Amino acid sequence: MEKRPDFYKGVDISFLPQCLDAGMKVKDLDGKEMEPFDLLKKYGVNAVRLRIWHTPGNVPESGGYCDLAHTISMAEKIKKYGMQFMLDFHYSDFWADPGHQQKPKAWEGLEYRQLKDAVFAYTRDTLLALQEKGVLPDIVQIGNEIRSGLLFPEGELPDYAGMTGLVNEGIRAARSVADSSKMQIMIHLDQGGRYFYLKEWFQHAFEEGLMDFDLIGLSYYPFWHGTYTDLKETMERLVKDYGKPIMIVESAYAWRKCENGFIDEAQEKIAGFPASPEGQHKVLDLVNGIVASLPGQMGMGVFYWEPLCLPVNGVGAWAENMGLLDESGRVLEGIHAFEFTREKYDPMEWAKVYEPQ
Repeated sequence: MEKRPDFYKGVDISFLPQCLDAGMKVKDLDGKEMEPFDLLKKYGVNAVRLRIWHTPGNVPESGGYCDLAHTISMAEKIKKYGMQFMLDFHYSDFWADPGHQQKPKAWEGLEYRQLKDAVFAYTRDTLLALQEKGVLPDIVQIGNEIRSGLLFPEGELPDYAGMTGLVNEGIRAARSVADSSKMQIMIHLDQGGRYFYLKEWFQHAFEEGLMDFDLIGLSYYPFWHGTYTDLKETMERLVKDYGKPIMIVESAYAWRKCENGFIDEAQEKIAGFPASPEGQHKVLDLVNGIVASLPGQMGMGVFYWEPLCLPVNGVGAWAENMGLLDESGRVLEGIHAFEFTREKYDPMEWAKVYEPQ
């Protein structure tokens, strides 16, 4: 196991194999082509998060990516570069998030008890397969953004007992493979700046017997999940309530406005920064600083969600303006945010109010 970093400067690059297979080339700030991992390492990235889907082959749009074979291959590369490896179980054949938590096709028709057994066996067997290849994750997420539950309908809220029973099987399976000195367990919720939602989830889950875990993971996109002050206050309160270290495991910001992208003027105003390369860099620095500001170094780091994606003419969506690459594949100045250290943290920076130009 790699030594745990003082501050996780991470990226979720689950799309990378797919992008490279489609011919993407990644270039440094000076336009020189670079191997993607070399580029990330050069600017201070020390951790990589990967999602895993149960049987993505069941969903044509997945292209079959994010299965166990792709995960092992990527994990070997992560370890080769001396980076931390976080594995995110979606417990689905395709995307899982607060609006979609569709169980894998293989588990359709199972009774609740059988579903719990399936979660345990699949989690354990996946982790054992990774361990056998020498690429056991350093951190494992039991579900992705499970604020509304997982494996609907059995684990859908407000049935906290049903949900907690399923999450506990994932935790139990992970603990059966390795203890927390080798692999830490994370619970991941979205709405990082909305304390009320998160408090309600943890309170009910613990009442229903949620097993012990090591880390809280949050998604925080400043145009969706509250203000920077909301984020700071929410994390401080969660640390006080539960005594668990916290990471932002998904964050991002736009480097330009565009018709089919994720940011328009309304969201730019909410986020308080222009959608520009400089604005993107400032948002990332700010989020790093807020996490580093938590008392007792309980803010453990920040992961950028899918920075290495190429804008393709007319395709739109995430790659259009939310990654860290321009249309030529050249990295943007936001990459410098990964040079952040706790020593560089400015306690007053977060408190300023920013208005877009």
